[in-house]
Amino acid sequence: MNKLPNSLTFSQVQVNFILGHSLRSIYQDTLNSPLPEHLKTLVAQLEARFSS
Repeated sequence: MNKLPNSLTFSQVQVNFILGHSLRSIYQDTLNSPLPEHLKTLVAQLEARFSS
């Protein structure tokens, strides 16, 4: 079994950064879109329920 060289190992922080950056790049349009009305209603209901 071949082991990867140490230069290819990543820390958990590095993996989280890379994944987060990649996902943000892929879903940037979705993140910038307005929330649909039916979801706004649901969010308002959840906020009212859990805000106390």
